Amino acid sequence: PVAQGITVDGVKQLCDDHLRAAEVHLDAIRALKEAPPEKLTYAATLGRFDDAVLEVNSAGDFPYLMGVAHPDAAVREAARLCEPKVDRFTTAMWLDADLAAVIKAYAEKGEPPKGERARLLSDVLRDLRRNGLSLPPDRQQRLRDVNEQITRIGQEFMANLSASIGSIEIAPASLDGLPKEYVAKHPPKANGKVEISTDYPDFFPFVTYAKDRKAALDLYVLFTNRGGDRNVKLLERLLALRSEKAKMLGYKSWADYAIEPRMAKTSGAVRAFLDQVRTALKAPAKAEFAELMKEHVRLGGKPTDKLPPSERYFLEDRVRASRYQFSSQALSDYLEIGAVKQGLMDITAQMYGVEYKEIPAKAWHPDVTAYEVRSEGKVVGKFYLDLYSRPDKYKHAAMFAVRTAKLLDDGSWQTPIAALECNFPKPGAQPALMSHEDVVTFFHEFGHVLHHLLTRSELASYSGTATVRDFVEAPSQMFEEWAWSREVLDRFAKHHATGEKIPDDLFQAMTRARGFGRALATQRQLTLASIDLELHTRDPGLDTTLVVEQAQRANESFSFVKGTHLQSSFGHLITYDAGYYGYQWALSLSRDVLTRFKREGLMNPAVARAFRDEVLAKGGGVEAGELVARFLGRAPSHDAYLAYLQGKD
Repeated sequence: PVAQGITVDGVKQLCDDHLRAAEVHLDAIRALKEAPPEKLTYAATLGRFDDAVLEVNSAGDFPYLMGVAHPDAAVREAARLCEPKVDRFTTAMWLDADLAAVIKAYAEKGEPPKGERARLLSDVLRDLRRNGLSLPPDRQQRLRDVNEQITRIGQEFMANLSASIGSIEIAPASLDGLPKEYVAKHPPKANGKVEISTDYPDFFPFVTYAKDRKAALDLYVLFTNRGGDRNVKLLERLLALRSEKAKMLGYKSWADYAIEPRMAKTSGAVRAFLDQVRTALKAPAKAEFAELMKEHVRLGGKPTDKLPPSERYFLEDRVRASRYQFSSQALSDYLEIGAVKQGLMDITAQMYGVEYKEIPAKAWHPDVTAYEVRSEGKVVGKFYLDLYSRPDKYKHAAMFAVRTAKLLDDGSWQTPIAALECNFPKPGAQPALMSHEDVVTFFHEFGHVLHHLLTRSELASYSGTATVRDFVEAPSQMFEEWAWSREVLDRFAKHHATGEKIPDDLFQAMTRARGFGRALATQRQLTLASIDLELHTRDPGLDTTLVVEQAQRANESFSFVKGTHLQSSFGHLITYDAGYYGYQWALSLSRDVLTRFKREGLMNPAVARAFRDEVLAKGGGVEAGELVARFLGRAPSHDAYLAYLQGKD
């Protein structure tokens, strides 16, 4: 799809062709409405339905990526036109009475399916109900309208966010404290001022290292207002539409609707889980904040000062340096991006028994590289790396599906394709050195790539990361641990100038400092999860800024900054609606899974192969809790997670 989909005409054609192909499959199912029971086979009904799912995925996946990553605005706009087409098609599919009648007849009269197929039948019957099939015609039309508006508003919100870049101008002296590579990339302009933007490669180093804390706060305020008042209004309209849809379908709130098919099942279960995490964090967060306040006072502040969230990065770095003798800047000298990338591939190749081969990439930007993945001599997939920051590009780090895997009707295997979008520093005259935090992010997102590529689910509906929202992060969160292992780091972390490995004292300092800040960082995640849950639980018309302020005051030790609107740039409200809690839910599962790796060895190929076969390969075809239980040989537990939160791991 990549060669075709990187032009205006090509991306439109790709979208339309796959939707037409999906319609052919659905027509074949509809034709069985009056068929005798013996004609209602799996292949003719559910099998065809999964074929249609594959085509719908193919219609939307790559255009969605191009809508946020292509450098040409015309292609981005053409690609974004595909999403509402796909959503209209999907809405119509779930509201199709003839289609539903055949599926239900198969469920009642056909041969009972097994394994993944049985799960698919159960899920399809559930989703027919959840998508409004039982509504009267006039309400179905309103549901179609609401779905289209939800898609359009979500697109506009994300487009605004991608295009929203704020900046401050400072005197060169305000760069004091920043790494020399950062200073070199930010020379004064003609007016003698230095411009610092809200893009990630600018923002995070500045708020972490700049000694000019007034400038850091100014940048933080701009950062939390990306998207602006326009996005606040779009969000409030979106929340009203989601609430209307949920109530139309018989649910009390959007949160109750969205969480029902996930592991948590109910919004009440999510609240109980977040309360459990909040309680576990009280003592360690209080102790960590006291350490930061002590450092703040040592630097000339007052113990009564209200500390904004931007101070967390700065003060934590100072405490790590003073108390733990750990310098994150010193560590970056050993994390050159090319070496990190190669090391990541070498490690995963050994773990999972795969080989990577770089191949020519006719892609959407010259910086993009492509790789073929082989296992036991066979190609199992392909992925693209788009690692460097640039204007008008997706601002975070994420894996995007490009093509879904599936066992095709002729017995052949359609291999999956993934793309990894990041915003890391680009090599130039100076070496591109990564923060260790960025390395952890790289490992995390590459975990998603492997989850997508190593799938062996026969069904497009459950391929790779097509699993429940509150589990999908678990394999990637687990893989972050490898970025903290001495055994692993020694394979690629070499000083960019001397080639030396990370010295023992620096590594030990990093290990000692690792746990510090964990409780405060998790409090921040609780704030975001609470904002997401509250916005999708309360009635529309609420003051979203007040919800943000209340959530921060209830969950964090840091003070809310008046004039900030975090919700205007909180993209997960669009894509992870009522699902942000899933990061912590999945983290609990990931820490549990990790207990076996820690016991038997992070680089133990037998354990990695078991994880590949029992978890990654299954995708969404097996209930997530069962996957974990199979791998561990016991029921999942929160014990490892609670120990992790309290620094006892």
